[in-house]
Amino acid sequence: MRICSVLTTFTAGGAETLVENLSTTFAARGHEATVLSLSDAAQVGNPVEVEQQMRARLEASGVGTRSMALANRRKFVTGAVTLRKALQAIRPDVIHCHTAGAVPMLGLAGARVPVVLTHHNSRLSFPPQAYWIFDRIVSRYVAISQQCEAQTRRHARRPVRTILNAANSRFQAARPRTAPAQDPVILAVGTPSEQKDYATLVQAAVLLRNLMKAEGRQPLVRIVGGGALVEDLREMVRQAAVSDIVDVTGARSDVDTLMREADVFVNSSLWEGFPIAMIEASMSALPIIATEVAGNREMVTPGINGILVPRGNPEALASAIANVLSDPALYSSLSKGSLASAERFSIDRCADEHLALYGEIAGARRSDRGHSLHEHSALRRDAA
Repeated sequence: MRICSVLTTFTAGGAETLVENLSTTFAARGHEATVLSLSDAAQVGNPVEVEQQMRARLEASGVGTRSMALANRRKFVTGAVTLRKALQAIRPDVIHCHTAGAVPMLGLAGARVPVVLTHHNSRLSFPPQAYWIFDRIVSRYVAISQQCEAQTRRHARRPVRTILNAANSRFQAARPRTAPAQDPVILAVGTPSEQKDYATLVQAAVLLRNLMKAEGRQPLVRIVGGGALVEDLREMVRQAAVSDIVDVTGARSDVDTLMREADVFVNSSLWEGFPIAMIEASMSALPIIATEVAGNREMVTPGINGILVPRGNPEALASAIANVLSDPALYSSLSKGSLASAERFSIDRCADEHLALYGEIAGARRSDRGHSLHEHSALRRDAA
């Protein structure tokens, strides 16, 4: 099967990570996988080196990569012309859009193969009325969580299939952790944005330093993620006078190593879809402290694999982190639970479910065409 996955750009976000992992798995199973981006990284303010690294990894795994290099993704007619040329070269059997902006272009381009759309968040980045257009182009929707499924069913009229996110097996820990380090590392992963609410995490770092000082310990909060707001976040850290304990790394390609070096994982988001970084943390046997929002609630069971705290509350966030790091029995129990909960999120399971969906809709399309041709031939015979 020839599978074309469409992204906004090659970068280190959750949707992009999933597409990379899936496409690599598709290629390893003998399918012809291509990842197509609407824009180059530089055109949307993302790190060029991350784009280059991602494309190099994909191509080394036998996955084709292409960019439409659209400077303005809202020019749908221009995008449709460029997209049509790309699809003529790729000749896919199915197109899976991981960005809603590609769907109108596909409609204008006259795509003649099944189209799948995944919106990777519990909050829409487009008007709900857009589903009126999507339903005329999309064959199936994929939801990455129960919240995303409910949201899609509320607005869409095409079938919805829930396929939980997954992470790469390189994050898999062999065993649970027993205790945190004397000077622990608190890891957060995600592109700086309003959604991630790193302002609350920075404020929590100030409080956490004071809480752990009484134990003679100094925490390090490491925030990993690239994008246009990295320098703004670094300035926020300087203004809060916590540069000694908060490290804003920018984009990194060795997140699996950073997970192994960390002691806990933290998510301070105001809203989520189903964060892949949290799945990676779970596979790495890290206890998770996260905000009590959609997506996070589906991943974290309080007292089993992590702690949930109110969003936008630095005091609660700092207190939860300190409690987990100061209680060896709780830490060990949460690490064990985190590793166990990761069993649901294998990339092989995720690939199986996507391929089954692609096979269903491609088969249905072929059946419809065959039925139409049969009816057309019968009409011609009757006319004769």
